[in-house]
Amino acid sequence: MAFFRSKRDSDAHLRYEHLEEKRIFGMLNFVVLLAIASVAYTDWFVVANISLGYLYVLPLALSALVNPLLLTVSLATACTFLQDIFGPRSDTLFLRIAHDAIMFGVFLVTGYLVWLIARQRSRLIDEVREQRDEYQSDLGLAAQVQQQVLPAPRTFSGLELAGTMHAARLLGGDYYDFFQISDDIVDVVIADVSGKGAAAALLMPSLSVALRLRARELSGPAAIMKDLDGVLMQVTRPASFVTMFYARFHLAARTLEYANGGHNPPILLRPGGETRLLEASGPILGILDNAVYSNVTISLETGDILALYTDGVTEQENNQAEQFSVDRLEQVLDEHARDSAVSAVDAICEAVPAFAGMVEQSDDFTVVVAKVS
Repeated sequence: MAFFRSKRDSDAHLRYEHLEEKRIFGMLNFVVLLAIASVAYTDWFVVANISLGYLYVLPLALSALVNPLLLTVSLATACTFLQDIFGPRSDTLFLRIAHDAIMFGVFLVTGYLVWLIARQRSRLIDEVREQRDEYQSDLGLAAQVQQQVLPAPRTFSGLELAGTMHAARLLGGDYYDFFQISDDIVDVVIADVSGKGAAAALLMPSLSVALRLRARELSGPAAIMKDLDGVLMQVTRPASFVTMFYARFHLAARTLEYANGGHNPPILLRPGGETRLLEASGPILGILDNAVYSNVTISLETGDILALYTDGVTEQENNQAEQFSVDRLEQVLDEHARDSAVSAVDAICEAVPAFAGMVEQSDDFTVVVAKVS
């Protein structure tokens, strides 16, 4: 969908830039011709006995900025002819020829110097564009890598998982993962780094590696989150922080153990249509010294649906500045309660852009759906 950025959007933007550049050049050339006509008219009808030929220097300089040198030389010749025709007559043929030669030389020198400046400017612009294109290409490759490290939909014994992440820019600061700790335990995590773009995205790989390494060594979500909080305090600046929800599914016992570090409370949809928010929360990660996190355990039933999301989903606005909201997200989940986790994720990815309309994606968009079977 157009709501989510893609390489085609970048290509379309480049095409728009080229078209806009041509349009501006066309407008400038129209101004050049209009200025030359205005000087000729004034020199002929308005001002008598005084030559205004020197005013042709201004449109010629503007022409040299946007046109090839040969075209500017042609305009300089035309302007020399116009100032000779419409300006006051010289006393002798020699003076007339000398005056025309001087004016033509002034026009040529002015046009050539401005043309040199324009060429240097064009070279600088080309260098900047080349560097920008290389940067965009590198970001595009990084975005592909970022998407590749996110997990594909998976099905475990009694649990179905699916998720997606769409960055507001080429790179995103959202993160999600699910992985198996043992035959009986599956961990699911969603996180949101403060900010957007490359700065936020750089923290994601470290976050993923740290979680996967420590998840098997520590006793539960609260301990894992506490450990990660200490790491973030050491490696990030004070203005950076992470919100996170960490869930641990115990498949045999059919329970969910979770801890929340300042993240949006996930939605738990029961088979009968009852919904509840898992609102128990602790502090965000990477900010407070000696932060305390606690585990909460709830029982699960067949047909339960757990939706984890970032604020890019619920806080997306439409043309009327209304937010998509948790209520609308609950409604989409309820409408697709009988569908697979993949279908539920796809439905959310369709509902939010449809709600936003022409409003652009404002923040990284991430959602994970877990369905108990």
